[in-house]
Amino acid sequence: MKVESWNRIGKIKSYLILFFCLVELLLLNFKKNSELMNEHYLGISFVVFIFVILFLTVVSKLLSLFGIKFLKPNWNENPISLNLSKSLNFFQFVGYWFTISGIINTLFVGVFYQEIEKESIMKFSYGIALLIGITLSLKWLNKNEQSRTTI
Repeated sequence: MKVESWNRIGKIKSYLILFFCLVELLLLNFKKNSELMNEHYLGISFVVFIFVILFLTVVSKLLSLFGIKFLKPNWNENPISLNLSKSLNFFQFVGYWFTISGIINTLFVGVFYQEIEKESIMKFSYGIALLIGITLSLKWLNKNEQSRTTI
């Protein structure tokens, strides 16, 4: 999606993500004696990555069985909506926020401290998992709708 096609809400969401990332950088209390990233954090990141993907797809499928039709998230729509069919907009916003925040913090700590921060990598994996989960749930729901209409 091009920046020129964003409306006021899309631009506000972009500025909010930038603001949250900068505030997090300012509040970052990176200690030189912090625990280095080990295989436990990689395992936890992988398990949560899989859990988030499965959670989004299964919950969206269960809610679609009750008649809720999920719409493809649009960047120009409000992420905080009480309409359940537009609830994926919130997960899209959080997914982009976590992904961008994880990248920025990992680069910041990597450049200035020459270490890898485990929380930023986990946040990046959560964000990517949310975006993948949205994509998979929409594909799963659209596949089921197409098979119902052809029968």
